[in-house]
Order: sequence, then C-alpha cells, then structure tokens
Amino acid sequence: MCIVEWCNLNSGFLTGVLSLLTLVVSVIAIVVSIHTAKLPYKKEIKLSSSIDVFFSRNDTTGETDSQIIGVSVNAANVGSRNVNITYLGICVKDKSLHKGQEKMAKIRDEITGTGNIAPTEVKTEMFQKADLIFALSKLSKKARVYLYAQDTEGREYFQKVGYAQRLIEHLLQNKV
Repeated sequence: MCIVEWCNLNSGFLTGVLSLLTLVVSVIAIVVSIHTAKLPYKKEIKLSSSIDVFFSRNDTTGETDSQIIGVSVNAANVGSRNVNITYLGICVKDKSLHKGQEKMAKIRDEITGTGNIAPTEVKTEMFQKADLIFALSKLSKKARVYLYAQDTEGREYFQKVGYAQRLIEHLLQNKV
C-alpha cells in the first residue's frame, strides 16, 4: 500500500526515471545496429610465417636429411571483403640508426603474383635462406624483424617475429 501511495505522489520522478531508461536502451540499440551494419565491410589480415624445409633421402644408407631452404610469409584474409595487397614480406626496424632514420625498411621490394586476397584466402611470399641471411647480417644485433603487409588503402599490418641476430642463428643451424 505504501508503494502505491508513493508512486501516486511522485509520478514526475518515475516518469523521469523511465525516460532515462528508455534513452539508455535506445543508445545501446543504435550502437549495436551500427556495429552490425559494419560487419559485411570488415577488413582484416592475419600474418604468419613458416620455415620451408627440404627433405632428401640417401638410398644407399637409408638416412633422411633435412635442411632449411627459406622462410615464407603468409597473409590470410580473415575479414568479410576482398583486400588488395601492395606489399607482403619482411620489414626491419633498426634502432641503432640515427634519430629519424629508424623507420621500417623492407627486406625485398617486389611482390610476385596477384595482390588480391578474397575472404578466407591465403597469399604467400617466399624468401630464400641465403638472401634473408645476407639482408639481416647487415643490421645490428638488436634490429627487430616484423612480418609486414600493406594494402591499397594504406593500412599496414605488423607481426613481430624477433631480433635479426636470433633469426640468423636459427637459419644457420640448418636443422629442423
């Protein structure tokens, strides 16, 4: 009975509270609908790398030998629309350079094949072991190595791999 009397006496306050709740629910609905409307146009690339290995078998001894022949950089389109890649490869950032020159530097400029990646498709660029060791050996030990992709709209994608010296050591071990 007390609640009914209080509501009758404070009807303006209750109207204000209900209006505020309606406003909050409306804002949430607008944010959710905008997010849902953007989903078909989502653009995202996931970068990964793999080591390319060559296996050979000696028929006389029966031994199997393996050696690293290169590194591949993979770009998978995990978005909902096509992405046109202008560069896919490896970049380095060497902080031992003078101030202002410590920007990203590409290991190799050319890109082979088509740069258009459809949703769920993967594009791969291969780097030969000798070329990669030669390029990384010119850098300082603390130079950071990144997987790197750039699309036609100017968006850049990075994935840190490690330090140049450590990568050279792994490639020179030549065993998987």
